[in-house]
Amino acid sequence: GLRATLQALPALRAATPAVLLDANAAALNPPADVLELLETAIAAEPALLPRDGGVIADGFDAELDELRGIQQNCDGFLLDLETRERARTGIANLRVQFNRVHGFYIEVTQGQVDKVPMDYQRRQTLKNAERYITPELKAFEDKALSANERALAREKLLYEQIIDALITRLAPLTALGRTLAGLDALAALAER
Repeated sequence: GLRATLQALPALRAATPAVLLDANAAALNPPADVLELLETAIAAEPALLPRDGGVIADGFDAELDELRGIQQNCDGFLLDLETRERARTGIANLRVQFNRVHGFYIEVTQGQVDKVPMDYQRRQTLKNAERYITPELKAFEDKALSANERALAREKLLYEQIIDALITRLAPLTALGRTLAGLDALAALAER
């Protein structure tokens, strides 16, 4: 891709005979900010299609990193919440879980319902258990369920901004492409 080509230019300049280099020197020095942008913004191994996500590099955008972190750390948050709630309530068999129909919930067996704190809001009653939600769990649920969709939208916006930035550098990049094509043709025609 473009990033790999720009990264290879120093080696190409070193291997190109001076007579050819003099005529093409300006074109072989593209704007440094383009390579820097591509190295910091685009993942080392990006997805094939930007719409799938995974094109923007980690660390490039704090908001995107936060959304990805929510997706990746969901299980850790649930285990941490379960541990904290067991300690707070004294309910040893309390479980924090998720299902597609009811979302995130805290499950307490019927025998332990009398230990449930006031901030637990009943979500579902089962034969042998009650399912609850807390304000903290509800806030996490709202963030987690929308994180993937928001991450893809954020990544699309960032990708479009990168394209817009590259368009402003189209003239020197086009000149570079022409120069590389010319050098490639000369190399192919050269006698060995």
